[in-house]
Amino acid sequence: MDPTHSTVIEPKELQGRWRWLAGGMAVLLTMAVVGGLVYLRLGVSKRPDETRGVSTVTGIDFKCRLPVIAGASGGFISFPDGAITIDPTVNVNFYKGGYGFTYDAQVGKWVPVPKSALSPDLRYYAYLAQTTGVPGETASMSLHTHEIVSGKDRVVWEGGGSPMGPNFVTWLPGGIYFSTVLGDATGPIGPVFPSIYVADPNKPGTPRRVGPNPPPQPPSPGQSNYSGPDVFTLVGGGAAWATGNRVPTEAPSPDKPPAPGTFGPDRIMRMDLRDGSLSTWYSVSTTELVSLAGLDEQGRPILALFQPTFKKDAAALNGPPAVRMLLLTGAGQTTEITSANPDFHPGTSPSADSHGIWFGSWNSLWLYTQGAGFRQVATIPAGVFPSPSPPPMYQQKGPMPSGAGPAMPSYMQGTLVTPAGSCT
Repeated sequence: MDPTHSTVIEPKELQGRWRWLAGGMAVLLTMAVVGGLVYLRLGVSKRPDETRGVSTVTGIDFKCRLPVIAGASGGFISFPDGAITIDPTVNVNFYKGGYGFTYDAQVGKWVPVPKSALSPDLRYYAYLAQTTGVPGETASMSLHTHEIVSGKDRVVWEGGGSPMGPNFVTWLPGGIYFSTVLGDATGPIGPVFPSIYVADPNKPGTPRRVGPNPPPQPPSPGQSNYSGPDVFTLVGGGAAWATGNRVPTEAPSPDKPPAPGTFGPDRIMRMDLRDGSLSTWYSVSTTELVSLAGLDEQGRPILALFQPTFKKDAAALNGPPAVRMLLLTGAGQTTEITSANPDFHPGTSPSADSHGIWFGSWNSLWLYTQGAGFRQVATIPAGVFPSPSPPPMYQQKGPMPSGAGPAMPSYMQGTLVTPAGSCT
């Protein structure tokens, strides 16, 4: 079969690009916002890292070097001495693109994808590319593998479809999994829903649909969209994971915010990668919202729970609400990572390795291990990492109006530190 002209199976289900949004997803954690606003530009030449400062390290007795993205640069924080080095070949622009970023210690290079997209042998990474389609028709996209050392790029599959996001790619021993809407590139746009697909990197061709099974019910006559199907964005531990949303009981009002507990994500859904079957593994018992923050090294979901706030709430003036972090260890089984710690403000997705789960925040790094629990392990001095320059449209012209407060809470005016790989 010619992979450049592959047809997509199950044509009744897959007829166009993504046309719906699950209800109640207006409230997002800062980590989701930051993760989609970063563009990583890698320098061509290899230059030695520059030592820039020392962080204050506590509670670490092992030796390793953690890659991080912070400010406008990529670099490393060494443990237990706290030395901070900057890699001058990495330039981060927070106002372009939507890519992940990882330091692959196996080959000693930064790559423009999240850790999940690396091959099991860490020699390749996978990514989705999309081109704009003709108005009214489905766009086209392609799945690629990229050999990191040689730079050789290979197309595994291309056809009609719309990926759910550049970061929703996971390379496991069983294949490359991704979340997307596939369809005929020349067909009309119609009501559709995203699914998880898997491709064999060694056999170019049409990806196999994994699930969800059974698929969501089609829209009733007169309705244009599916009724809020779940979007599976993380894959690991033999499953794909999604948040499920409460169904609003009344129409939204621009003058009155909805009551807590009547909107937003309230459960975690598990899709078995063997047959696509679905089950609910966690349900919120209060008015909190739940978010998928990431996966641990075993592929178990890391959950973030928080109370919703609105612009008129006093709590909203101080930034995002306090967050509880849980590790989902089984169906209905959780281990608390941390309660709503007022000193911890999650701003990025965590990164797991053999040492535990690393969490980034402003001017700090945190580590969770089963034995020692959750603790702050590094404090980064201000000004060590160069700050990104905002585009001209973001620059303040003239003095700030009288009585105007800062655009962000004080803790967010520091340097956001993002773990970007394993500590080796």
